[in-house]
Amino acid sequence: MDKKLIDYQQFLQGYKTGEFAVLVNKSKAGDFVMSKFGDKHNKPAHLFFTWLGIILILPLPIILLIFYGWIHAVGSFIIGLMINSAARKSASQFVLQNMLESEDFWDYVLLHKGAIIQDKQGNEITSEFLDRMAEKYGEPK
Repeated sequence: MDKKLIDYQQFLQGYKTGEFAVLVNKSKAGDFVMSKFGDKHNKPAHLFFTWLGIILILPLPIILLIFYGWIHAVGSFIIGLMINSAARKSASQFVLQNMLESEDFWDYVLLHKGAIIQDKQGNEITSEFLDRMAEKYGEPK
């Protein structure tokens, strides 16, 4: 089966027309947002909400349990989980937004398997850049 290869301009056109769907790896999205290729305007928001979620999940419930009781501690823990989930979703949206704005970021994300591009039939599409890298250095394992 032949792989379908596209360049960045074909990706932009296909995404805007709905021909391509992009599936972002949510577990890697935060790393891409914080990378040197990520948009500098998204980094503070991602960093703030990620740490806010961590603080509300770990240390704050212990403090609240000691001083105010278990209801406040459980509330803090649940709110922290919700914020953490929202931070992951927004990181995925930041990645998609940056892929549409920057060819370097698009190449970086695809190179590190942070997103999959599919056509309407569900067939995986790869970039010409990745194909050139695979020919030059070998297929990644």
